[in-house]
Amino acid sequence: MKYFVNISTLEELRKEYRRLAKANHPDMGGSAEEMKVINIEYEMCFKILENADTPTNGKKYNKEEDAMIRDIINVIIHLNIEIEVCGSWIWVSGNTYTCKEELKSNGFHWASKKKMWYWHNPEEVTRSHGKTTMADIRIKYGSDVVKEANTVFCVTA
Repeated sequence: MKYFVNISTLEELRKEYRRLAKANHPDMGGSAEEMKVINIEYEMCFKILENADTPTNGKKYNKEEDAMIRDIINVIIHLNIEIEVCGSWIWVSGNTYTCKEELKSNGFHWASKKKMWYWHNPEEVTRSHGKTTMADIRIKYGSDVVKEANTVFCVTA
């Protein structure tokens, strides 16, 4: 994101969009290409913020599920891999070949089309979304990149 950094509400997003549109619109001396980029980023941010206010698939996540996600992350945080939480799922990427057995033993599964490992609550009923891209998942459920152990976050998206 280039234009909508540190935006946390839909109202902030709309206000920043209006400001950027006034400054960059072709009718106001701006660039048409720049305005296209602003519009694309606005749509992406809008979808993320819109979904952040509603529970995923009509389900609210409780403290027990948050704790379960935190516990799994704390088990694998030392592996020098990229860890991302999208909704109630943990996605792992990077150089995972050397730690694939440890990921498997902790309940992770390989998503061959996404070239990433994933974990979700084993009690959660799921269905295959093989054609869904990670960008779509991030837009729909939000994304938190985990950088250190004991990261505190609330899974409400």
